Amino acid sequence: MSNHSVVAQLLAKNPRSQARFPDVPVDQALREFEQLQQKISPPAPAQPAAAPASGGEMAAALNGSVAAIVTNLWRAKMKMVEPGTNEPKEDTRRIYRHVEGALETFTQLGLTITEMVNQPYDAGLPVKVLTFQPTPGLKRDTILEVVRPTIIWQDTLLQMGEIVVGIPAESPNKNA
Repeated sequence: MSNHSVVAQLLAKNPRSQARFPDVPVDQALREFEQLQQKISPPAPAQPAAAPASGGEMAAALNGSVAAIVTNLWRAKMKMVEPGTNEPKEDTRRIYRHVEGALETFTQLGLTITEMVNQPYDAGLPVKVLTFQPTPGLKRDTILEVVRPTIIWQDTLLQMGEIVVGIPAESPNKNA
């Protein structure tokens, strides 16, 4: 092992300088990391009223951030495709591949991004209906637009979707 600290090796600007992890004791690396943190930011004054964030609060904040990232990627993707075809527009084709790749990576991590346009609406879906819109030609309640997709990770709802539902328009000859 070199004479440099583990943290210095990890933070080195030269990528050829790497730590050999099997040779580095974890407790030594943690001590060095804590010392570096103390040098960078002095400890905050103790505030008895403010408790540190619990693991649950941190997880909730992280889940919200992941949901926001996925939602923004999804919205970007929706602006890049031709309506009705889901094929990328010619002028966005190169960027579309990267957005699609990022969304695929989230899917591989276990996220389910649910977009239900033109599917029947069921009151038990994990969505918030923004409006019910009478629409001619519909025979049953149908999802017309997804404003925000439903995002689920490992059976945990990260984000409830927001949708616009089309309902069958009443026919003027219905009573006749």
